[in-house]
Amino acid sequence: MPRTGSTSFQSVLTGLRPRLAEAGILYPDLSAPGAPPGAEVNHQPLGEALDGRRPAVERGASLARLAGALAGTRADTVILSYEDFSVQKPSLGVPETLRDVFRRHGFALEVAMVVKPVLEQMNSAYAHRAQLVQETRTFRAYAGALCGSGRFAYHALVEPWLKASNGRVTGIPLRDLRSEAPLLERMFRDLGLADRVADLAGPETFRYVTNRSSGPVAVEASRRLRRLRAHRQVAGHPRQIGHVIDAAAWSRGLDPEPFRGDAPEMRARLEETYGASNERFAQAVWGQPWEVIVRPAPDRPANELATRPIPREIEAQIGLVVAETIRHFGLAPPSAWRSIPADLAEAAADRLARLVGYTRWRVP
Repeated sequence: MPRTGSTSFQSVLTGLRPRLAEAGILYPDLSAPGAPPGAEVNHQPLGEALDGRRPAVERGASLARLAGALAGTRADTVILSYEDFSVQKPSLGVPETLRDVFRRHGFALEVAMVVKPVLEQMNSAYAHRAQLVQETRTFRAYAGALCGSGRFAYHALVEPWLKASNGRVTGIPLRDLRSEAPLLERMFRDLGLADRVADLAGPETFRYVTNRSSGPVAVEASRRLRRLRAHRQVAGHPRQIGHVIDAAAWSRGLDPEPFRGDAPEMRARLEETYGASNERFAQAVWGQPWEVIVRPAPDRPANELATRPIPREIEAQIGLVVAETIRHFGLAPPSAWRSIPADLAEAAADRLARLVGYTRWRVP
């Protein structure tokens, strides 16, 4: 699932890529010729080509690059990594497409899916939207709108992959009640690759962590910058705005903990909505109950700032983070007569998208 250590996993594999062949492993670079730096780290271009977010011509080209990598390798293990594979709509047939490509080159499809408690997953998704400067709602409003979407029904999400892989699915909890080992160590171990990777790098490899989640100050700053329509003033991917916001907060010693939304009633509501599906997931991949395998998130109070009076010193820090981001990108506050209609139009488009299925490619 998104926000479950995938960036750390991909970064380690990318760093080890020149030596992986020694261990019989291939982590293929499937980026297109002339792709921007960073495209080789994961398999997002392939995933987006398969789900229709990229021009139709890229689908064939991406599959051809994958087929070429498979045909040209002597490795017995090939790893693809892209978190959105987990939330693509089953009607796209992505699991079956990948299974068939692998099968033609003598490989059997296996699947690994990293999961965490649903409320924690929803908090991460909201914080990620803040990194993309996409959110002005409170967490409660966001969670209420998304609660019944199906995006957190782990068994429903993994079911097409279970079928395509003949049940060869490895479930990996973000925190495991059975082990105190770091996430990356458990990922490689559960995939049967720990010894092979350990021969290429030291034990510090398994402790690597990157791509921290935003904290409460950064989230609140992002909400305010969204109202200033920062996302319409910066060329390129909006995540670069979120990176500047996060860096401005962390450099001031702020946000030592990730964002936790203020909606205590959502825990029971999410359990009612998704508990049965996630129990089916646990039985399908572990043969044991969810509560026996998955360690709950630490029980800490909400730290969302949008729902409470903000202390003067924190308000000042939010202002500094916002100001630094504005200076960095040279942003200008839009005129009210421009921003209000634009905000209303975007809100209306978002509501319409949800009514008709939200997106063509993703579980709502």
